Amino acid sequence: MVRAGRPRDLEVFDQFMRTASCEAREVLEKFRDNHAFDPDKILATELLIALDEEFLPIEDSMSDEGNSNAETARIPAYEGTLDLVMLHSLTEAEIEDWKSYYQVIAADTFQSKFYPMLLMSLNPSLERVKFNLQFVRYGTSRTIEYTRADLPWLRELAQSQRARQRELHKRSASRAAKASPGRHCTWCPLLLNSCPVAKTNPYRRMTPERRLRFALWLQQAERYNTIVLKDLVTERGPIRYRDENQNEYVAAFEAVEKKSYPYNKVASGIGRVGSNHILKTKISWKGWGASGLSSRLKANKRRALSEELQALANVRVETQLKIGRAEACETEIPADPV
Repeated sequence: MVRAGRPRDLEVFDQFMRTASCEAREVLEKFRDNHAFDPDKILATELLIALDEEFLPIEDSMSDEGNSNAETARIPAYEGTLDLVMLHSLTEAEIEDWKSYYQVIAADTFQSKFYPMLLMSLNPSLERVKFNLQFVRYGTSRTIEYTRADLPWLRELAQSQRARQRELHKRSASRAAKASPGRHCTWCPLLLNSCPVAKTNPYRRMTPERRLRFALWLQQAERYNTIVLKDLVTERGPIRYRDENQNEYVAAFEAVEKKSYPYNKVASGIGRVGSNHILKTKISWKGWGASGLSSRLKANKRRALSEELQALANVRVETQLKIGRAEACETEIPADPV
């Protein structure tokens, strides 16, 4: 697209899709419809950046040609390949990193810190770098931004991880490293048949299908247990329990006020302060009342209007079962009005 000077090339994209699997096609179709690029701003794709121990770029890390003998002798200490780098100006850049994850996660990852550090170390003129995690399966993204003022602690983070990496390699050279269960077990080929810590590994105890079945059982168990607990609290009052650490817990009903606002009475007041957009987008109307109005009034800081409408609010008291520490019940379970 850069060579052709085009923001999109759907014809070429569709050619790539022809041999894609069904799952990949579903992801690619979403990508196809919501991605376009400014070819004048694209610096590079699959940009390899290599830095030495002093965070100095190893020249020509973008290509395999032209490296001098001195450069060839320098061993990278920090290295990464950036999916896409765009330059918005001499001082601002943006990194796109595409993920096919099944879960949308925050951009607060080691990679989201490491890649901007690499790019700012490579280009001293950059003052600000935005890192975007693009979740192509869902057509959404998460963004985080760093400035040159962040570079010192970003480098310290990279140094600590590099030291940890070297320590692990040193240990594995002298003796076999001990396995430790964790999220990494989900892709380990030894998980099902040859896990060295099978007896204590929670990822090994059940197959994914059994884990799902167990989750469904837990949902039903919690549902029916809550029904019975509500009946007991209704008849006997608050139920208390003290564990072996002398922490006291309680299950009890507490009164909660629910407010609704009659449309015919509040519409004129809202219109007077120019808040018709609230009615259009933020409030769901249920019969004669509106849910969500109270929170919107707070968010928009319309104190005068809020005070006026409080007198018009219809207040309904309901009870909710709360379970938690005796001094402060934190877990709420919605209940039918009692």
